[in-house]
Amino acid sequence: MKPILFLMLAILMSGIYSIGLKPANSRCKSLAELQLFNGCFSASAMVGALISALVTTGNLYIPLSGLLTAALFGCFFSICVFTNLKALEDGPLSLTTLIVNFSLIFPLIYSFCFLGEPITPVRIGGILLLVVCMFLFTNPKVTGEKKISLKWILLSVASCLCNGLLSVTSKIYAMASENAYASQYLVYSYFFATVTSLVLFAILRSRQNKEDRVVMRDFFALVMIVLFLLIGFANFGLNLMVVLLATLMDGAIVYPAVQGGGPMIAVIGSRLFFGEQISWKKWIAILLGVAAIVMLNL
Repeated sequence: MKPILFLMLAILMSGIYSIGLKPANSRCKSLAELQLFNGCFSASAMVGALISALVTTGNLYIPLSGLLTAALFGCFFSICVFTNLKALEDGPLSLTTLIVNFSLIFPLIYSFCFLGEPITPVRIGGILLLVVCMFLFTNPKVTGEKKISLKWILLSVASCLCNGLLSVTSKIYAMASENAYASQYLVYSYFFATVTSLVLFAILRSRQNKEDRVVMRDFFALVMIVLFLLIGFANFGLNLMVVLLATLMDGAIVYPAVQGGGPMIAVIGSRLFFGEQISWKKWIAILLGVAAIVMLNL
């Protein structure tokens, strides 16, 4: 019963995280505000990871290699979220979420090239289906969009690439350390993501005219505080559930379910909360995208 509950929570947290980015993006009026929001939600995720690490291990020790890997993770994470947020300005939440989740192809390629893992016929089919989906997602006749923005495509792909590098980085470290410092690793990863985002915020803010700068009192309105707490804890909760499930359930079940189920919740949320129009053609494209994600995980 516990593994099923953790799996359902992981899928829910994945969906909440993706859905929450949309209203966060709409309330941020500049690049500086996007980075400030990025830093705030990373900080809230760090707090969750910190509590978990202290409760489960009682310490925050991590080897130097882990610290360096966490720093790399933090940089990629900050860029990934930033490009994802920017992509949502020009494209639909449903498709953006799917493209970002196509990132799992990168750890698959890494495993094939450096770990000798076989590429099965099912995974080859998933890769081909992924390519087909990218053509469908950029076809206005399928998506119902008046015009497909090149900026949206580039930002979505950039976020996908950064997300893939996150997965590869974490995979390399987990294998090297036998996942012995998973809780502490999350703490430092979120810490470096917070620092990276806040440094970028400071740089961007310094280049703004005084009248255009972020008014902190307005930025930290109740709605924004709720959003970055919700998104931060959802992202941490997703990572925590996946770590817990690693010893409770076969990965062949966990990863397809989470990476396929999370985007489906985001699709439903985009329709219910943001009024995104989803025609039958778009539904087919979305379902094919989910199918590609599941096949790549099998």
